[in-house]
Parts: sequence; C-alpha cells; structure tokens
Amino acid sequence: MGALITPARAPGRPGPAAPLAVFLAARRRRRRRWQTGAALALVASLVAAAGWVTWLRVAPSHDQGLRDTASPGGPFRPAAAAAVWFDGARLRSGDIHLSGQVTQRGGPEVSADLLPLVQAAGRVYWVNPMGGWVPPGAWYPSVVQYLDLATGRTGIAGPGSTAFLSADGSELLMAQDATTLGERPVAGGALRQRALPRGWYLPGGDGLPEFGHPDLATANGIVVQSRERGSWRPQVYGLWDPARRVVRVLGRGLAVIGSWTPPGARYSLLAWLPAVCRFPDNCRLSITNTATWATMTVRSPLPGGFAVGGAFSPDGTRLAVFPQTAPRGEVPGQARLALVDPRTGAVRMARQPRMTLGMDVAWALWLPDGQHLMVGASSGSSLVDAVTLSARPLSLAGGQGHAAGNGHGLNFTAAILPPGRR
Repeated sequence: MGALITPARAPGRPGPAAPLAVFLAARRRRRRRWQTGAALALVASLVAAAGWVTWLRVAPSHDQGLRDTASPGGPFRPAAAAAVWFDGARLRSGDIHLSGQVTQRGGPEVSADLLPLVQAAGRVYWVNPMGGWVPPGAWYPSVVQYLDLATGRTGIAGPGSTAFLSADGSELLMAQDATTLGERPVAGGALRQRALPRGWYLPGGDGLPEFGHPDLATANGIVVQSRERGSWRPQVYGLWDPARRVVRVLGRGLAVIGSWTPPGARYSLLAWLPAVCRFPDNCRLSITNTATWATMTVRSPLPGGFAVGGAFSPDGTRLAVFPQTAPRGEVPGQARLALVDPRTGAVRMARQPRMTLGMDVAWALWLPDGQHLMVGASSGSSLVDAVTLSARPLSLAGGQGHAAGNGHGLNFTAAILPPGRR
C-alpha cells in the first residue's frame, strides 16, 4: 500500500479549525478582561463603602460639640440625664443634653408646692398643698404624692408638708406637722410616726422661700430647728436622733445648705451658714462632720458672703455654693458659682454665669456623671462643666424658649434621673 500523503498547507494560511480557535481565544481574553475589571470594581466599591462607614463614625464627632441635640435625623449624642420637674401647673419630664438643650415631654396636671421633688425606687415624690384622703380615711391639709415612673400612675404616700430621704435612701421622711415626722420605707411598708423632743421643730415647706429645703437627713440625725417653720432670722440648729430621742446642738445659723453621706458610712458632711459673721458682710460657710463634730470654715471670695443654696457632688468631693455681692440700695446683689473642696477648703469660682438675686437664694443640681451641674436663680439657669467651669444657658429644644425660671420650664424642683429613665 502506498503511503497516505496529506496535502501541504500554504504558509500563513489557516486550516479549517483555525477560525474556531481564534474565536475561543478572543473570548477567553474578553472574559479575563471582564473578570479583572469586575474585581477592580469590587475592590473600589469596598474601599468606598469602608470610607463611608468610617465617615459616618468619625464625622459627627467633629460636630458633636455644636449639634449634640440636632434636629431629628441629624447627628445626635445621648442625653446626659433625665429629669422630672414641676412647671407651675403640671409635672414635666425630659432629657438634659450637654449642649444645654432640654427636650421636654408632657405630664399629668397636679397640685404641687414649688419645692424640690424627691426620687427614689422608681418614684418621684412631691408635696400637694391641697390635701387628700389618707388611710384610715382622714383628710389632711397637705399630702406627699408620688408618680410611678414605670406605669405613669400617681398615688399618696402620706400626710406631709416636706419630703426628703433618710441618709441611706431607704426611708421617705415627711414632716406631717411642725413636731411630727412620718417615715415610710421606699421599698414599701407601713407608715410610722415619731414625735420630736419639746422645743424643737421640723423645717416646714415654707422654710426657704421659693426654693424649698435641702437634704435634711444625716447619718447621725435629722436637722431640726429652734423656731416653728422657717424664718430669715438666726436660729439654733441641731441633729435629732430619733432612736435615742436626743438633739445635739449644732449652733446658731442662718440656713442649712445640704448634706452628703458616703455609701454605708456612719458620718455625713453638713454644709450650713452660721449666724455670726466674723467680718461685716463676709459671713462664713461651715462644713461639719456629723460624727466627730469637726468643722471646716470657708471664707467667701466676694464681700457679700454666701447666698442660701447649693449641693454636694454625687461623690462628695465638691460642694457647689454661691458667693455673692451685697445689694446697693435698690440694686440687687449678684451671685456666682463656686466649687469648694470639703477636704481642704479650697475655692474655685466660675466667671459665668453672674446671677442677679432678687433674694439671697440660688440653687444647684448635679447630673449623675458628677462632672456637670445645673445652677440658677430667679434670673435664669445654666449648665456648668465642673472641670472647666464653663457655662452655657439651659434652653428648651425646638425653639421653645429658656428652660428655667420659677414655674417656667426646668427649674430647682427637678428630680435628676440617670439617662434613659422616664
């Protein structure tokens, strides 16, 4: 047999299968280019998305100082505290932001004295001067009512013209009359009554005009006074031990500013204004350890002494007080915030705000963080940074006006709650 001879191909001319091979090779090249482009596009989109997420996380931090309570949908920083207060007609609740803005919500219309509200165990307490029925069915001229923060319901805790807590916060204390104290556990329980020793009286609801009473309970007794009801005249203050039925005399004073008790401690720090001024128009501030009776004296950095009012910080390391200038004729004095170190007596005074005093009374309320506080007088209120002593006015969010004043907006009656509480 002869050999099979394959016809020779002309140089440079493709065979019958060449067109398919060329097509397949071109398609493979296009697919590689498409895959490469898709991969690059995916990488680019991932980079862009990461950049967007990073901007969302970082960009608002540059703006928080100015827009921490921006309009709905804008950058927003959580509230520093919640509050319940009495605006002169109804209870209000809202959130306090470090910008100085207060977001406000409505509340029940109630009858209440313009006295500080008290909060404990999920309830807020206030004095109703219009009275009410209290078991076993007697009508009392004034009663202490409460708002349950969880349910929104109101009720009556018992008869009383003042409401404050025991030093450990376990008992609600109510001055039922000038010489009778009512006690009720905040966790629930029966109402108990105690009578004061003869010649001593409980501070009443009218003791400090406009701004009510400060904390009156210490680890070593309850503040009592030698005159029935309040007076701007000097009187003798003492600490009454209900268990031992004795009163230990503190001294003659103009007013009690406040007390602070460390958790579980057997002593308290009590801030008060003695009645005797060593120098004209420069009255002292006294801070007394109620267990040892050791007293630190603090001088006012302003020539008018101290206005009535103030508060210890939550950890007791600072006492907010109000040095003031003396009035000149018809021109009222001015007060400024000062923070006192109870251990050393050192005083730091803020430049602002300068509060005009119609009366020698101002108020301070600390936020739970212990780094900010609200201060005010009849002329308005401000939020103060306790570290820098910088201040900004309190205002209602949404252009509703100033968030302070007696009976108008957030004021000295406020019970300050941790953020998120209602």
